[in-house]
Formats: sequence, structure tokens, C-alpha cells
Amino acid sequence: MSYCLRGFFAAFFLCLASSQALANNTAPTPASSIPASDFARPQQLALPTLSPDGEYLAASVRDKVDADDDNRYAIGVFHVPDMKAVSRMDMPEHYVPSMIRWVSNTRLIVLPSKQIGSLEEPVAGGNLIAVNFDGSHPKKMFIREESGTAGTFAGLPEKRNGHFYWANYRDSSDLIKEGTSTLYDVDAESDFTKIVTIAKIDMFGMHFLLHDGVALIAYGEDDQNKRVIMSRAAKDLPWQKIPTDAYLTPLHISEDGVQVYWQMSANGCPYTLAISKLDLSDMKVIAADDFGDIDGNDVEWTPYPQKPFAATPQTGLPKTTYLDDSNSATIHKALSEQFPHYAIRFAGTSEDGTRVLVFAYSDRDPGFYALFTLSPVSLKILFKVAPWIHPEQMAARQPIRFKTRDGRLLDGYLTLPAQGKNLPLVLLPHGGPFNERDDWGFDPWPQFLASRGYAVLQVNYRGSSGRGPNFKFSGYRQVSTGIQQDLLEGVHWAIDSGYANKDRVCVFGASFGGYSALMAPIRAPGMFKCSIDFAGISDYAIEFDKSDTEESAYGRNYFEKAIGTDPANIKAISPIDQLDQFNVPVLIVHGEKDPRVPLKNATELRSALDKAGKPYEWLVKPKELHGFYSEANNTEFLEYMQAFLEKYIGDENVKSDAAAARPSGSPTVPQKP
Repeated sequence: MSYCLRGFFAAFFLCLASSQALANNTAPTPASSIPASDFARPQQLALPTLSPDGEYLAASVRDKVDADDDNRYAIGVFHVPDMKAVSRMDMPEHYVPSMIRWVSNTRLIVLPSKQIGSLEEPVAGGNLIAVNFDGSHPKKMFIREESGTAGTFAGLPEKRNGHFYWANYRDSSDLIKEGTSTLYDVDAESDFTKIVTIAKIDMFGMHFLLHDGVALIAYGEDDQNKRVIMSRAAKDLPWQKIPTDAYLTPLHISEDGVQVYWQMSANGCPYTLAISKLDLSDMKVIAADDFGDIDGNDVEWTPYPQKPFAATPQTGLPKTTYLDDSNSATIHKALSEQFPHYAIRFAGTSEDGTRVLVFAYSDRDPGFYALFTLSPVSLKILFKVAPWIHPEQMAARQPIRFKTRDGRLLDGYLTLPAQGKNLPLVLLPHGGPFNERDDWGFDPWPQFLASRGYAVLQVNYRGSSGRGPNFKFSGYRQVSTGIQQDLLEGVHWAIDSGYANKDRVCVFGASFGGYSALMAPIRAPGMFKCSIDFAGISDYAIEFDKSDTEESAYGRNYFEKAIGTDPANIKAISPIDQLDQFNVPVLIVHGEKDPRVPLKNATELRSALDKAGKPYEWLVKPKELHGFYSEANNTEFLEYMQAFLEKYIGDENVKSDAAAARPSGSPTVPQKP
């Protein structure tokens, strides 16, 4: 079968290439002429999911109602592969689908999120909608939203039977140990009248892994941020806590119910894919990489009985390791060979394995979805994620590795425009700082900046995910020191390698990246010409007092372990207490309703800069949370950022219309909201 598949894909690829050449026979628009709005547009079709029989595709459909960025959403069902519309269920005003799942060949469940009051970003609630694929028999499942409770979708049976799992969490205090986690089996075919409790644990936030409808594994974290693993051999037996020093996340239980697949790090090194018995005995590693994690989200599974057939490390270019010679592995390998510049993911598979929803993406292409059929062998592109993005106009994201002065090997990505070397450089630190990283896929901010002529450097500094627990923990209590040093050494590497002009460097980041945009110029006087702080922390005292993270014992313990909460440390790591050493113009961007990094970080920073007579610019949006959700606001931000960068590190002989239209003084918009 492998030979037949390779022959088919060779012919298909030639046909596809010819079609694309005919479609693109006009000269491409220069990258610098691509409007900023193209990098801010949300998808029209999102969250695609394949029905169990592989006959239909359900997806979120976005309609833009007017020029004021008022969007309405619907659930669309399409026959595949012709994408003929079957039905449409309009969401109520201010509601957005955040999850779509097939519970049978004919019925769907939808988890809606609601825009509440002035908040721009939709907030998930505790309700579900069930509806037939033809739009008939819609029903709303109301999960009681009492004070101290929260509910979430918790998975589907191995074989679809019209049911799904729902977890409900109740807390009586801010302590995890004083809460409860309850798992229900819900019949979506019966108007939600049949709800059966299948597991309950006296601990808040526990997740469950099931086999044949029985919860056998439970896992979560305690108030001290330590992983808790529990198991039982049958539904009537008590839960037993499993002592282990390994870092473990359960992924799936084997067909016979005897073994468990894990994301596992035995000694703090990069995570592996492993398998063991329910009690953790006979642990064996089946996929590993010396440098990067094998994350559970990057493992590909066959249809039922769901065995892993491929795994891809998180670092560098996607490089897939195949674990068997199953049909799924053969199909995936053939697709990867015929689309060598794309990463291939299986976004869904029919229960009989003959139809696969394929998602292909690259550093230059947000991606496309296609339907592969085994009988007859065919591949049909269904839709592109962002058809207005033309990959040939986008910049390549080059994986990089470099050693720091203390011998630490770091990785990251360098996005380069076509103009060559000695370029103006934007250092773009990611958020987090922990449990986050930059990866190879399409990233709109670096692509936008590259289209304007800037090289963009992203460094996975110590503390980033993707390299195992030890690498993450190496960033603890290093937010203003070691992490910043890693970023600065990345800039030196880019300059020494000839990519960057040392006199034209700016730093821009969001969330913790925004914090770094304030702290890096303090740590390296003279390196940066400007700074862009998007939703960044200026004063950790505000975080420890006002952010949503501090509302639980878990969050407070995280702050103490990872950041350090004693007054002397707070002062030492807070940029606002070191503004005498901050000597670059800064663009301050924030959402007024931000619960994670409260607006007070921005307003107090502005007041301190006013008092010190230091230059800044101000862009705050009244309805936004942590980061901008609105397309119009994101477009405005990109245009504003372009003008700001051109003022300080741009080509003095070529100014954009946006930059020319702004006054030269600072700030460029009123300082007071």
C-alpha cells in the first residue's frame, strides 16, 4: 500500500503545483504593501471537526456584520469533500463557539463563550448546546453555576455513542485540598436527562482518564504545585495515590485497560512518550529526543484502539519519528514526503480509519485542511485557514541554537525579510515566562515585522517549555537576571552573526514579554533604541496584590516558588523601581479590563515616566482583556507599532504613510484616557 500511496501523492502534488501556478500567474504583491489588517484578521472557518463516519465536517463560521468589527458566529455543517452546506445554526448575539464535538454520526455538542458586558474577549461559561447535524432538535444543557463551582467538557467515549463526559469542580475555599472534582457521563441524545456520576475525588481540579466508561486514572496538582497521580483497577475500588518522583501526564489507556501512555520525564530531562502498567510499573520509553520534549499534543494516534504511531519533538523544524507501520503511519509519512515544507497533523479520523482530516501548516502558511480518503485514494483541500495570506510573500523562520557565556545551549527562531543582513532587529520575547515557548509555525507578529523590513529574534530562554522540567525550573527566580541575560546574549549572537545592525535594535513583547521589554533595556544600557510594552508587568507588587493569579493558594505558591515574593525581591525585579536606568522611548499598550496584568501596571508606569520626564506613547483600549481580541484594535496596534519602530530604528529615507501622519513629539495620542 505504501508504494501506491507514494505514487498517488506524486501525481497529486504535480497537479496541485500546476493549479497553484495558474492561480498565481500574476506578480505577487510586495510584502511591504500587505496591509496590517491581513495580519490581524481572524479565521472565517475555525474549529473544524470530522464526524465519526467521515461524511461531514462541522466548524465555527464567522460573519462580519458591519464595519465596527461586530462579528456574528454560527455552527456550520458541511458534506465532505465537496464542502456543500448541510445546515447552519446561528449563535445568539455575543456568543462564540469555543469547542465543537461530534458525539455520534448525527449529533453535535457545542461549548459557547459569551462576550460579557464591556469585555471584548469572550468568556467561557458552563453551558452546552446539543444539536443534530441537520440543525434539528437543538437543546441547551444548563450546568448549575453556583458560587464556587466550575464545569468543563472532559472528553468522549472511545467509541462514539451519543454520550460525553463533563467534569464539575467545587471549592469551599481557595485551597485545592478542600474542593471536589466530579465526573459525569451525559447522554446528549436524551435532552440531558440522563446524567450519571462516574467518579468523584475530594480535591479540586482533578482530570480523569477513562477506559470503557470507567475512570481509572486521575491527575492534577496540589496547593504546593506538585503533580498528584491516582489510579484504581475498577470503578468500585478506592482511589490510590501513586508515589513517584517522575514528572508525568497520562495521555491514554491501552485497549485492554492494563497499560497507560504517559508524557514522562524521569529525571527532569526532556519529556518522552512512555508506557507502563496502571501502577507505573514496567515503565518503558517509546519515543524521545535529546534536546526537545515529546509533548502529548505532538503525538499522533490511530483510530480506535488509539495507539500512538508518530511523535514530533517541540524544538527546531518539525521532525517526525514513526513508531509503527500502520495505515495511519503510512498515510502520514506519504503526506509529509509530498509536502516537505509543511508540518502534517491529523485533525480527525473516521472510526474505520478510511477518512482523515489533515491539517498542514508551515512557518509561511497558517495552513490548510484537506480530506484524505483511502478508498478510493484521494486528497481534497477543503479550505485554507487564511486564504488572504500568500506564503510566497512571507518570511522563513530559521531555527537557531547558540551557547551562552555560561555554556547553556538555547534555541529559538530568526525571521528574516528578503533584504539580506545587517538589518534592524526586533527582539520578541515570548510570554509566560514558564510553560510557554516560541515554535516554528506561522506567527503573525514576526511575519508582520519582517514584511516591514525588520529581522525578528525569538529566544526560548531558560524557563521556557519544550525542554523538560529542569530547563523550566532553571528560570525560577530568574525573571530579571538569568532570563534577561539569555535574551541579551541572543541579541549579541544576532549582531555577531551579521544578521542585525547593532545601532538599530528594539525590544517588543506581550505579557511577560512586555515585562522583558521594560527590563532588558535596564539590564543592557545602550543596546536598545526603543521598547514596546504590551500588557507587561511594571510592578510585581501589583501582580502579587491585584492579579487573578493571586486569588488562589495555588497561584500564591506559584508566585513564591517561581518569582519570589519578599519585599526586597519585588523591588529588585520591578522595572518601575529602576526607571532611572530606563532610557529609551517606550510604547505602552494595554487592555483596560486585563485581569492577569492589571491596567494599574500601565497607569503607574505612565505616571512615573511623566514624573521623570521620559518619553513614551500610549495605546489603551477600554474593552480589552489580556491582549487584544478585536480585529480593529489589533490592526490599529500593528499600524501604531509600525510607525513607532520606523521613528526609532526604521530607514530614515523611507517612512510609511502611517509614520508620516503622526506628529514627531511624544506621546502621539493623548496621555490621559
